[in-house]
Amino acid sequence: MAVTVDQIFQRMVTDAKNIDPLINISQGTETYIRFATAASAIWGLYKQMDWTLDQIFPTTMNQESLEQWANDRGLDYSNLTASELLTLILSYLRNPKSGGKPSDYERWALEASSAGKAVELESSMISGNMPDLSAANAVKPHDRENIAFTCGSSDTEKYVVIDFGGSKEIIGIGLGFITNRPASFNVYTSDDGSTWTKQGKVESAYWWAMTTFESVSTRYVKVELDEIEALESWQTASLNAVKCFGLEIYEPAESDEAPTTSRCLKNYYGVGTVLMLIGPSTLSMRCCEAVRVKCEDEGPVAPREIWVNVPVETTLSLRVTVSGLSNMDEDGFREDVTKYFADLSAGDLFIPAQIVVFVLKHGGSNAVVEVSKNGGAYQEQTSAIYPENETDRFVLGELVVQ
Repeated sequence: MAVTVDQIFQRMVTDAKNIDPLINISQGTETYIRFATAASAIWGLYKQMDWTLDQIFPTTMNQESLEQWANDRGLDYSNLTASELLTLILSYLRNPKSGGKPSDYERWALEASSAGKAVELESSMISGNMPDLSAANAVKPHDRENIAFTCGSSDTEKYVVIDFGGSKEIIGIGLGFITNRPASFNVYTSDDGSTWTKQGKVESAYWWAMTTFESVSTRYVKVELDEIEALESWQTASLNAVKCFGLEIYEPAESDEAPTTSRCLKNYYGVGTVLMLIGPSTLSMRCCEAVRVKCEDEGPVAPREIWVNVPVETTLSLRVTVSGLSNMDEDGFREDVTKYFADLSAGDLFIPAQIVVFVLKHGGSNAVVEVSKNGGAYQEQTSAIYPENETDRFVLGELVVQ
């Protein structure tokens, strides 16, 4: 309540004169001093009341009250600023736990984590005699559309070898499958590529399967088919295959890997498919699996499938031919373009006309925008570019201004 000491004092004087018109309340009299002292005390009570009201609602609380509010409800507010903490509390209030809403899956995803991190693999590290082996696909574990290798019951002891080129400390391996046909793969390590030590076994599972072991330093890792379930007499030969879409090898890390962003793209409330998108795009499939398991464990009714993805980044390089380039603030233009791409989320389209708007904003008179997609040829672009799916995100490559 916006009230001053003087306003309170004048009200008291008015009330007193209404009772006794002859009362002397001139400055310096005892009555004046008593009224002024009381008005100041009353003003303090008003201020205390205002503060108390502010602490009732999170949007007006101070940081100490926000922290107490979060602490009483078991929320982790460590390292959060007052504005970040307020955002956390408002999300908590607006998205109460229900066991199946999209916000629940997003919250569960951010509570998941996995130990270690994935080793950065290159296709030149991959070799072996597995049927249909594609080293390029093997090192892209988030791409479930392309196959790293296939194998059947006649392919036991066939293998894939990963050569780090030097000693590397590792703690596990993961394989992605697009079949639920029972099969097992032995995992070996070696320092010389000749003498192998068995570290564990990966049992095939629909989507992602892993094994972990005690930390070991090694140069080579071999994944070898141990066995695959035989076909029944009534099954066709086309079923005799296990398909792997990628692999990861894990090394120790100082901190656990965890998502920083989470979006529930699709959710049919426990009766169909849940499609999750977590970030950043560098997260491993092991972390994605940790999110899937967390969501499956927390949900009161498990969906048939929970798919967890990281954004698939498509690089757009721009060549912008500007009319009136000499009058344009190129630094300001580049800053706006960079920010525009940074603000694009997965599933957002790219609008070339926005680039022209930036040109005009910074002093140019017009522009022609040419776009190169993932290093391809430049083509003049006037209409919007749509992502291939909800998990595709456009990132800025080279920006040429001419």
